[in-house]
Amino acid sequence: MSRSISSRRKEERGEQEVLDRLHEDFVPWEKSRQARYHATEKSWGRLEQYHNDGERIYKDFSDGDGNSLKPFHKKLKSLERTARISGIENAHPVYRYPSAYLDAIIHVDDAELWALEDGRTDDDILAEQPPTRRKVLNWLAKPENEHVLKAMGDGGTDIWAHSKPGGGKTSFANVIGGIRMPEINNETLLWMLTLDELECLPLAPYMTVAVPKGVDYEVHAKPRNPTLPTTEISLTDVFRDTIEYRNPRDLMTKVVPGGLYAVLPDPQFRGCEKLTQATYTPASEAEEPAEVTPLRDVNFAFMETRAKDDEFLHPTTIVHDEFSDLVPLNPEADENDQNRKVKGYPVSQGKGRKKNLSTMTLSHSVARCDEGVREKTRWFVTMPKTSPPASSLSGIGNVPINMSYVNRFADRTGRAVIWRNRHYAPIEWPNPYRNFEFRGEISVRYPHREEALDAL
Repeated sequence: MSRSISSRRKEERGEQEVLDRLHEDFVPWEKSRQARYHATEKSWGRLEQYHNDGERIYKDFSDGDGNSLKPFHKKLKSLERTARISGIENAHPVYRYPSAYLDAIIHVDDAELWALEDGRTDDDILAEQPPTRRKVLNWLAKPENEHVLKAMGDGGTDIWAHSKPGGGKTSFANVIGGIRMPEINNETLLWMLTLDELECLPLAPYMTVAVPKGVDYEVHAKPRNPTLPTTEISLTDVFRDTIEYRNPRDLMTKVVPGGLYAVLPDPQFRGCEKLTQATYTPASEAEEPAEVTPLRDVNFAFMETRAKDDEFLHPTTIVHDEFSDLVPLNPEADENDQNRKVKGYPVSQGKGRKKNLSTMTLSHSVARCDEGVREKTRWFVTMPKTSPPASSLSGIGNVPINMSYVNRFADRTGRAVIWRNRHYAPIEWPNPYRNFEFRGEISVRYPHREEALDAL
């Protein structure tokens, strides 16, 4: 009896240690406009005196030397200064070929481009932007950066990062999608989650988790340290806060400009069939396992609502992980209409792009994905030790790099080559996980869904 009590107390101490580490690592940033909006009943307009998350988030991350990340406008000025001193032919490829990278991450619309081309930096449409964005736009308007401004396209962009497991895709998405996009564009981020591992944890202190309304779920922290127990936790032990949504369109009415959202999939798929005109079957309604729709298929419905419903038109980036599972090559016309969903993806992608929707997709392989999706994507990021796709691969077009060039960056992660058509540029980013004390995974489970699956 005493041994059993001792074991329970030991486990309780271990669980408290896990919680303490999480609370130390994930202190929420609660002073931003986005945080106050979700925490209070005040309208968005009444909170305009507060800073946006993008104006602060980069300061909480460090470069390779342990210094806080520089704001992006300072990095741009450094590129310009080098070109002025050494000549444009000796400038960094990011500056020489802005269509290879800067056009992918600096998002502007027609009205902004018009003002920039005319040099009207005091125009309200520019002057009212958050400071971190306004300084980038002012840099674009400088005469010496005219070639960069000319490379800017309006609307959304598409970036597809690929590598072997552990090659740096997720850290790239966290830093470029979750830190730089909100800083540069006051971008709204929707990170579509899988349940087994929440890959956006570095952003959690700034993130709101969107939870399907009325769905029971459990969250567990699984430490790598074998002496610490798997511990049931709350989402707010890690993330800043939560909101509930009834269907994809409903969530679009609740997100705000510049907000970072981690989206848990709805196992009941409410509203998804109407949006995509395709079949979604919850586990509780299926008669056999093949009929059960994969949770990842909610991503198609979110793409559709953002492209069609016009509920939210602020620049938005959607992150799709495990992309080759979402849009596989040769999709089947199966019980879940996989073929219809996959073939419809590039259509909603194109429509969404015109409405300031960008996508950031992560996969191990480009060749294993549908050729229509490959054809629609404009930027690819090839990670170290990863073979670029062949130009002969349908839907790719010209590939301006080869394995020999990629191998120049094989000495460490956090470096890659971004490319499109003719131009390419080496890029690098810091490790966003460096400051964590907690080592392990955070996962989510839906007990009722698992019971229904076991009953089939």
